[in-house]
Parts: sequence; C-alpha cells; structure tokens
Amino acid sequence: MNKTRIVVPVYNDWTSFRILLRELDTVAATLPGQLFISAIDDGSSESPAAHLADLSSLQHLTGIEIVSLAVNVGHQRAIAVGLCVAAQDNNFDALIVMDADGEDPPLALHTLLQLVEGQQDFCVVAQRKKRVETASFKFFYLLYKCFFKLVTGKFINFGNFCLLSRSSVDRLVMVSDLWNNLPAAVLRSRLPIRQVPIDRGRRYAGKSKMNFTSLIIHGLSAISVYADTIFVRLLMLCVGLIGISVVSVAFLLTLRIFFPTHATPGWATTISFGLAIIILQVLFTALSSILMLLNNRVQRLIVPKFDYALYVGARHLIFGTALQDDPAPAPAQPLH
Repeated sequence: MNKTRIVVPVYNDWTSFRILLRELDTVAATLPGQLFISAIDDGSSESPAAHLADLSSLQHLTGIEIVSLAVNVGHQRAIAVGLCVAAQDNNFDALIVMDADGEDPPLALHTLLQLVEGQQDFCVVAQRKKRVETASFKFFYLLYKCFFKLVTGKFINFGNFCLLSRSSVDRLVMVSDLWNNLPAAVLRSRLPIRQVPIDRGRRYAGKSKMNFTSLIIHGLSAISVYADTIFVRLLMLCVGLIGISVVSVAFLLTLRIFFPTHATPGWATTISFGLAIIILQVLFTALSSILMLLNNRVQRLIVPKFDYALYVGARHLIFGTALQDDPAPAPAQPLH
C-alpha cells in the first residue's frame, strides 16, 4: 500500500501511545509507502503535550496528528470519529484501526498488509488466536460471544483491530450502527470480511480501563446493532408462548368438562387464569415492542459521516506531514 493511515483512540493513555509510536516507527522502516498516525484524543483529562513534546527520534513515520474531541464520547465513538476524519481527508489507500495500549501488536501490520497486496477493496479483521487476560475476563467474553450468537444468529470473534480499504471506510461511515460498535457495524454492513488469526499482545503500561461494567456496556452496544433481528426472534418466542398457553388452557378445560372425577376442585380455574395472565403479558409486551420499533424507524438516526464534526474540538499535526503523493516537509503545530 502506498498510503496507509492508522486510527488510534486514546484516553489518558499517552505513555502507552508514545511507546506505540516508537514501535510503529520501527515497523514503518520495513513497509513500503507512507504511514500516517491519527490519534483520536477522546476528551482526555491529561494533556498529551508532556509525552509528545519531543518526537525527533522518529524517522520513518510520515506524520502524526492529534484529533481532540470536545467531550469524552467513549472508545467506539472515538473510532467512528477517526474513520470519518479519514474519509473526509480522502488521502489514503488503506486504513488500520488499532488500540494504543500494545494489545494490538504493530508487527502484525506486515501480516495484514501482505494479505491485501494489489487489492483495492478489502476488509480484514484480526481474529484473536491467543489472549493475555484473566480467567474471569475470558469467561465473560466467551459468555458475551455465545449470547451474541443466541440473540442475533451471528458469530462475532473479532474486535477493533482491522484493515479497511478506502471504499470500506466510505461505506462504514454511512452506517448508523458504527456509532455504537465497530465490529458489529462491520458485520451489519455486509462487507466481505476476511479473518486472520493474530495473537493479542501485552499491555505496554498501566492497567486496562475495560472493567466489568464497561464490558457489559460494550457487549450490549454490539447486540443493540441487531435490535430488529432480536425483536423478530422475541416476537416468534411470544407467539410460541401464546400458542402453548392456548393449547394448555384448552387441554385443562377438556379435562375439567369430560373427566371431572380426575380433577381437584378449583385447580383448572387457577391454572387457566394463570395462563391467561401470561398470554396478556406476552401480548402487551409484543405490542409495546412493535410500537417502539416502528417509532424508532421514523426518527432521524445518527449518520457518523455527517454528525461527527460536532464532537471534533481541534486537529493538530504534531509531526511530519499529511499523506500525499509527494510528501514535502511541513511545520508541525505544537500541542497546548
């Protein structure tokens, strides 16, 4: 690839990001073409200036920019903003999304880029072959994947680490679901996905900000992308429960009318009323779900390509130059 752009969401993890830049600079020396880094500052309370004041040791990266968001929008939405910024610039051949903490190993860039050599349209995702995490995190992550498969009918076994062509980025930024979750949006967009197994790396510094609560929110955000599919499945379940309840009531009435000697007084009435209550609850639940779904369909959805600019506070080119056919030195802007 002649021009490759890397989108990296960062929230206060500037120490790890500095290490990542050093490793990416080493990798860039062995890659053909230009390598440009877009760090999406997700409303960090810690200024990156102290960590990125001196970048003179970097020799092979084309440029580095900081896209500062006005508020903290969360990891997934920061990625969405990064994709929209790249799509607006429209100056890359391939785009890579990766985290700043080192768990997405820079050396894997060789594997990803070699897979798409000579191609124009591609979507390559990193399938985790080996994870360096606690047993509890692995268990809940497995539980999330199983639940995702159960309620959506789709199997998801990849995260944010991916390689996208320009056409894939242009398609994703028009998908409203990108605002919630990148992996689910990739599945939802029906892009031709190619998976490559890559080991998860070890964190450079500090502790992961992904706790139990954020893991649940992340999982529910991915599942919410398939809200309509989940609704259809719930509706079928409701119809099934109503059918079972109606058949059960009919069976109880048959026993009560034609075989009264085998019935305890009052039991058929009690059970019938209980089943009737279940039928009514299921009907009201299904009706409420139908109205909510139909109401959401007439509301204006967020389209990342058109709405992302509201969250961008500033852009600073802090090193090198932007991606271009014939890169020429350009003065970098100091961080404040």
